[in-house]
This record gives sequence, C-alpha cells and structure tokens, in this order.
Amino acid sequence: MIRKSKYEEFQKISDLWLKASLQAHSFINENHWIEQKTLLCHDFLPSVETFVFEDKHKLKGFICLGKQNKIAALYVAPEFQNKKIGTKLLNYIRRNKPNLSLDTYAKNAKALRFYQKHNFKIIAEYLEENTSEKKLLLSWALGCLSGYCKKYYADS
Repeated sequence: MIRKSKYEEFQKISDLWLKASLQAHSFINENHWIEQKTLLCHDFLPSVETFVFEDKHKLKGFICLGKQNKIAALYVAPEFQNKKIGTKLLNYIRRNKPNLSLDTYAKNAKALRFYQKHNFKIIAEYLEENTSEKKLLLSWALGCLSGYCKKYYADS
C-alpha cells in the first residue's frame, strides 16, 4: 500500500535511506551519508511530500516530491529491490503530475537504467560540490518517450 508518510516514521525512513544510499553509492565515502542522515530526518523530510510503500506493516520504500514536481528521493530497502516497488512509487506520483524531474549520480548505473526505462531523459549534467561527483538532471513529461530500448537476446 502506498500512502502519505507520518512524522513518526521519519526515523524509519532515514534508516532505510542510509542503508540504501550506502549500497547504491559505494563510490562516495560512507561518512558523507552518515553525516547527512540527521539533516534528512530533521530538515529534509519535513520540507517535502513523502509517500511510503508499506506491506505487512513493513516500510519497504519511499518517494519524496519537492517543489516544481522534482523527485527529491526514491529509495527501496535493499532487501526489497527488484520487486517493482520503485516502479509502483514512481507511477503513484506520475498519476497526478504532467512532468517530473530528478537528479542522480552518473555512476549510479542501476538508478540511471531504472529512470531511462521509465522514459526519463538526461537534460543536463553537473559536478556536485559536496562529493565532487558528476550528477545528471533527468526529466519526464507525459507523452514523451526517452528513446530507451530494451535489448533482447535475439535482437540484432
């Protein structure tokens, strides 16, 4: 079930975020993520609209929507990845939004494939100051296709 998050869940959301961030961003020093966790819980989450994916009373993922239809975060607990939870969260947000944008690290190939599969286009790249890592700005609009093609074994 997808629903709006509650303030009391911010600590659980932050714990999930840290676990998933450490796994997805092994190219960045883990101290960076540990230092960001408190800010996430106390400053970031209260400033965005957050929806959680909960199943059998267990928080399995979340998505945060910021100003101007920007996806500020989309994370699924590592043990529940590849079970369509990220897709369900993304589609939940897309139902009422004609366009969305987000940032992701260029080295996070799994996230980049996920967003391109869901018709997001890379529209810019920049260097993040805190990490000195390249980030990509992606955008999606209703009715626009990314050009991403899934290749099958028999394709030439």
